[in-house]
Amino acid sequence: MQPYKKLIVVLPCHSLEDFPIHHRGSDAENLLANWTALWHPALIVGSGQKPNWQQADNPDICSFDSHDENEPDDQANSEKESTLALIPHVTKSMLSSELESNLESANAVILSNGGSRASLVSAALAANAASQELATNVDPEIAADFHALGYGFLQVQIMTRQLRYSSNLDETYFSDAVVSAAKHATDGDHEKAKEGLARCFDLLLDEKNGYYPVEPELLDIVLTAPTTLGRKFERQLETNHPTNILMTGAVCERLAKRSTESPQPGLLEKLKHQFAEKQICLLGGLQEELPEPLVSSEATLNQLARGRETFQKHLGVEPTVFMRRRFGLHASLPGILEQFNFVGAIHSTLDDGTFPQSSNCTIRWTGNDDRSLLAVGDLPLSATDAGSFIGLGVRMGEAIDSAHVAAAVFVHWPNDVCESFHDLVRISNYGPLFGSFTGLEEYFETVYDPGYGDSFSADEYKSPFLKQAVERKAVNPISKYTTYWKQYYQLAAMRSLLIQACATSNSKSGKLIELQNSIAQIQTDIEIEVNQDFSIDELDSKDLPNLGERLEALESEIIGLIEPKTNSSSEKVETVLINTTSSRHRVDVALPSHQKGTIRNSLPVVVADSQNESAHWIAEIPAMGRTTLNQRSLESSDLLKSDPKIGEDLTLRNEFFELKVDETTGGIRSIQLYEKRINLASQQLAIRIPAMDSPDLPLTKARYTTMVADSIELKMESRLAGKIISKGKLLDGSTILADYTQSVRVVRGKPTIELDIKIDLKEPLTHSINHYVCSRLAWKDESSRVVANAGEIRQEVNTDWFQATNFMEVVQEKNRLTMLTGGLPFHRRVSRRMVDSLLIVGAEQCNQFQFELGVNVSYPLAAAINRMSPPICLNLPSKNNSTDSNENSSSWLFHFNCKNILATWWEPFFDKDGNWMGVHVRLRETEGRAGKLAIRCPRNVASGEQVNFGGDFLQSLGVAADDPSKLELEFGRFDFFQISIRWKQ
Repeated sequence: MQPYKKLIVVLPCHSLEDFPIHHRGSDAENLLANWTALWHPALIVGSGQKPNWQQADNPDICSFDSHDENEPDDQANSEKESTLALIPHVTKSMLSSELESNLESANAVILSNGGSRASLVSAALAANAASQELATNVDPEIAADFHALGYGFLQVQIMTRQLRYSSNLDETYFSDAVVSAAKHATDGDHEKAKEGLARCFDLLLDEKNGYYPVEPELLDIVLTAPTTLGRKFERQLETNHPTNILMTGAVCERLAKRSTESPQPGLLEKLKHQFAEKQICLLGGLQEELPEPLVSSEATLNQLARGRETFQKHLGVEPTVFMRRRFGLHASLPGILEQFNFVGAIHSTLDDGTFPQSSNCTIRWTGNDDRSLLAVGDLPLSATDAGSFIGLGVRMGEAIDSAHVAAAVFVHWPNDVCESFHDLVRISNYGPLFGSFTGLEEYFETVYDPGYGDSFSADEYKSPFLKQAVERKAVNPISKYTTYWKQYYQLAAMRSLLIQACATSNSKSGKLIELQNSIAQIQTDIEIEVNQDFSIDELDSKDLPNLGERLEALESEIIGLIEPKTNSSSEKVETVLINTTSSRHRVDVALPSHQKGTIRNSLPVVVADSQNESAHWIAEIPAMGRTTLNQRSLESSDLLKSDPKIGEDLTLRNEFFELKVDETTGGIRSIQLYEKRINLASQQLAIRIPAMDSPDLPLTKARYTTMVADSIELKMESRLAGKIISKGKLLDGSTILADYTQSVRVVRGKPTIELDIKIDLKEPLTHSINHYVCSRLAWKDESSRVVANAGEIRQEVNTDWFQATNFMEVVQEKNRLTMLTGGLPFHRRVSRRMVDSLLIVGAEQCNQFQFELGVNVSYPLAAAINRMSPPICLNLPSKNNSTDSNENSSSWLFHFNCKNILATWWEPFFDKDGNWMGVHVRLRETEGRAGKLAIRCPRNVASGEQVNFGGDFLQSLGVAADDPSKLELEFGRFDFFQISIRWKQ
């Protein structure tokens, strides 16, 4: 028997110009397997030429000689099976019956049952003894290189033909070179076979360089998780091309623990060695991947700092290229990464959700604070899916055409790749036909910097968190975030209190540092808790001690340092209100009364009223300061008699607005300003019911329940505060779907409306994000803009679904209504004049929610923080023994002259003797306005420095010439920066 004389693969195309590069998954894998299987050296030597291809629907392209009946039988047998034809799955629907007949009449060996490349080669050799004999001396590694050559030839051909419509490759000469190399392989001469293969790859490189002289970069990213650190990971470390390993600090700790417990603990040491030798580049940076941007920027900073410590401890390196597997990119991230000294990032994730894409493979990713860093803008390709490789040449050619540079990023789990990826690795070992594999750190050091930045708005990053939580039937898809934000601001208050303790107590650093460490640990635990359902790794689930109790205990400890308990028997009592935020705070408090009367407009008291042995105070507390209220300071006055009554019937009013409750629905009918009686907005509760045939139909196809009040009651707390409580039902036609209770509270002196809502569902919701209970806010002017917080800054909303964890604003011509969300994260703009704020969705178990509506609030983020950070209220024996003193007083610790600057983090530092030496503080500009900041401090300043988030010095700050306690610096729009202030001793 003779070897095969013809090697053909039948393709579903008319030419390589329309080669089907659109296939994915098993179809692409089978198509490439059929093409490359024919490139086995034993098959090539027997045919004396490189493999060819046959058009599926045109049998005239290749002719087949019929068997002559007069030929001797031995000659006929010698010609039998002289043709090998492979038919991929995707070709069968186009296959010409006449072609099949011609193949059968030629006694061709037809392989059309699919299978892997190895099975196709095995079947082809088994069907032809001569070819099988030729394969005896072929080294499997050499054979794999020939298959890679077949893949490379295909990609170069479709690259040049589909993008340039011509090819300059001398195919006859190339075919002879392939046959020559194959002959050496079948002879067992491995060195000459490799030399011949190198010559073939050089010919393809010359062909490619004729049109695309740029050398692309190949980037191999290996994903890790706690469940992927076994043998596959060990085998992954044996690869001989540069790789990049994406790892979180939590996975690194798991790897270190596994290596310690393993009988073969060398894995961690091997990994450390490869990192040190730059054989592997470490990607990531985070200790854990949190559900950003639904958490604070401080959480991101904490995870980056913890991740850096973990990697340095266990691996001896710190990642300088950022990437995350789960969704979590946002517009503030570039500035944060740049200040942590990252040199580059991958601007994509491997989760659900959407993010903006760039037309260039390398971009300068610019954040909303105008800081930037280089990033890979291309979407990563799955190294497991052959569909990523079937059109790789075309993809690279298009990238070179558009940007004169190309890079291909491949991602996969350890040692889990398709055959085509191995082909690409083998090709790169022979030369840069499709580029060279490199580490991302080296890539960013050498890649062309476009210079200009790519800026993306917060709207362009759409998270999948709500949909994912609803689909997996999480019991807290909304309340987990309201709980997180409540605890986050409680913890931020503890940091502020600790600074006040440093200034007012005589405690040495030991106790203060202990409390500081407790704060840091609780912050980590809060972030772990909000991340529990977000993590897909059940091994990461942790039982945490009750965070609420720990926060209360921590607060008591710090307050004990600020105001130690005394045994004073003084009958005089004063109330101390401590503001833990960096903005002025107006609060209302109820206190025991010692005399009747009213005072007003005598700061720090805005107004106070005492009746029936109780007093209601509206007081203003300075930023990072305290206000002392003497409970005997009320004076008889009739100032309130001339004011309108704060509540009557269905109306609540104060000096800022008048609110009316609808007698039919029990919702807010109007919020009117006194000037021109402008109605800012209305509010109702509702259940959105999607269309029965499809929950994803347009909004106009859905319907909402009707809010019907059963009772409405006015309750007056004092002459300064009142609320209206509505109780009723949410009806779908005549069907009761839920009972509701809504309390609306208004206080004199405060431009806000407090809402407390309880919903009792009669039947559960479906598991769809389009079926939910919401608070609906509606306004009249369709030209109004909607603005929401993105992290700590304000961004316009230009999409239907959006996130607002702190505030959402409706900006009208001259007025604005602000919703202080209290951590309610998910909102939906259903029309140009209506927004749904989701309260219950999916399997949510919480049924009680609080938020506020603010009228013409100047700095909404500061108002949102103040709402979530109630003042610390202490009733203490009076320190003033004068019988005549009834004064109220205020004092402050730090003062910022710019209201658009907020402090997000405080930390004291001490000298070796335990003396308080100064503070580190992080500041955020929230309104998009640059300016000059003056910080007045409680002590004279020796020096001030601006440092990045990694602690590196950036610049010295000036101390004011006229005031040694004042520090001055300039800031940019949306700037997020850290400064260190050292006291003069």
